[in-house]
Amino acid sequence: MEAKAVGKKRKKKQGMSVGGIIAVSLLVVVLVLGGTALFLHLNEQYRENKRQEIINSGVFHEGITVAGIDVSGMSLSDAAEALKNAEQELTKDVGFTLLVDGQTYTVDASCFDISYTTEDVLTTALGLAREGDLDTLEAELEDIKENGRTYGIEYTVVPNANLDALVNSIAEKVNIAPTDATFTVKQLATNPDNGQYDARNLGLPEDGSVTDLRDLRFDFVEGTPGRGINTAAAIQTIKDRTAARQFGQVELQFTEIPPTVTIATLKETLIMRASAWTSFGKGHYDRAERVFNIVKATGRMYATVLQPGEIFSCNTILGDRTLKNGWKEAPAVIEGGAATEDQPGGGVCQVSTTMYNAVLKSDLKIEYRRAHSQQLSYVDGGLDATINTGTIDFTWSNNTTAPIYVFTWVDTTAKRVYCEIYGEPFPDTFDSIELKSELVETLAPTATVFNVDSRLVEPFWWKNNSAITGHVYQSTAIYKKGDTIVEQRPIAKTTYNMHPERIYVWAGYLPGTPLLAEYDQTDYYQALKKAN
Repeated sequence: MEAKAVGKKRKKKQGMSVGGIIAVSLLVVVLVLGGTALFLHLNEQYRENKRQEIINSGVFHEGITVAGIDVSGMSLSDAAEALKNAEQELTKDVGFTLLVDGQTYTVDASCFDISYTTEDVLTTALGLAREGDLDTLEAELEDIKENGRTYGIEYTVVPNANLDALVNSIAEKVNIAPTDATFTVKQLATNPDNGQYDARNLGLPEDGSVTDLRDLRFDFVEGTPGRGINTAAAIQTIKDRTAARQFGQVELQFTEIPPTVTIATLKETLIMRASAWTSFGKGHYDRAERVFNIVKATGRMYATVLQPGEIFSCNTILGDRTLKNGWKEAPAVIEGGAATEDQPGGGVCQVSTTMYNAVLKSDLKIEYRRAHSQQLSYVDGGLDATINTGTIDFTWSNNTTAPIYVFTWVDTTAKRVYCEIYGEPFPDTFDSIELKSELVETLAPTATVFNVDSRLVEPFWWKNNSAITGHVYQSTAIYKKGDTIVEQRPIAKTTYNMHPERIYVWAGYLPGTPLLAEYDQTDYYQALKKAN
């Protein structure tokens, strides 16, 4: 029984072996396949990690040289720092030595904006062997290691504002500025007779040696040229040389600098705005004492300069007309124009009248003017200006933007008083002013007036003044451009008094009683009147 039992067990064990073999076989296959897959997966992961390590290393691969510097294993920032000296060496010659009038000046790197291609080159070099699979990357790394990769750097250079400042500062040191033309009022000799400027016979010479009155009134001094660096040309030369990389020595030449203001340009801004003259060649106007006063007055007024806004006062410039002050007695209008008498300074009103006409024609501002009470023969009606010590003045002001120059003088041969006014040109709207005098009314004298003179006894009498017809004039300024009238402006309405005949008679005289010529005492009493 035991033998049978044993035989059965062995038979059963042999039957399970086939299934086990199959199971084991399947298990082995599964294990082999799984292990292979795992191996393949792990290997792929390893290779990817290695590839990423190459791509993201952040340092230059072995064998890379930039500007002669081996940057292998360096980071981008480390490589950039390592190349600083190479950059400096590359641009060590950037700059110039300027030769100016025997002196040297250095144009260094601070005068240029310099940029390098270093960053772009390093970025390119760092990008080598950063794309592709591991085999490609490893092959490329091997090639780089064995054969190397060499890069150079370049630079650009552009002059900056410091160059302009340097050249301009050099010019300030070495340039010699030109001097502009100038002028001064011509000074006259002193008249020994009156102690004033000798303002006589100052017209243009007959020989034609001077044709411009300004050359007689002013001393002009021509400007002188300077010398200097043409800074714009110098800067452009340096820029051109920089663009061509032709650094080194540059010699800057001096050029002549002409004056900005010449005599010709001065005269464009200094013109005779107007002149006027009146004659003293008739009647008592030519009396020696009167001419003396005129000559003295013109000498005192000669070469007066008025700045913009300043006022010209005849009385201020002439001073008090007294014998003590050196004035002579000459005829002056009195009694409201009815008569004349000798007074110190008689005749100076002809100078103020002549000036009044020149001022009007110069378009200057009249501040105060008063006419004579009697019409004068040496000027048109309404165009006179009287003055009197302490009471009546003729004043006008400079209403322009430049100085006004006044010249008064006497032509002793032609017996004329002149007034010339110089200053800036007129505005473009006109170039001259003419004066017009128009009689608008005649004032007939009234009936003879008889006044009692207690010194007279019948039948003696004397005449103070003859009848004088009065007049009213309207003066007008006519503005012209060439020959064309562009405007007319009224100046003033002037009234000259009429005067009835005035006769002095004895007490008790009856109007209508004939006054006999043989009893006319006019000469005696007029002389007595002047003496007093």
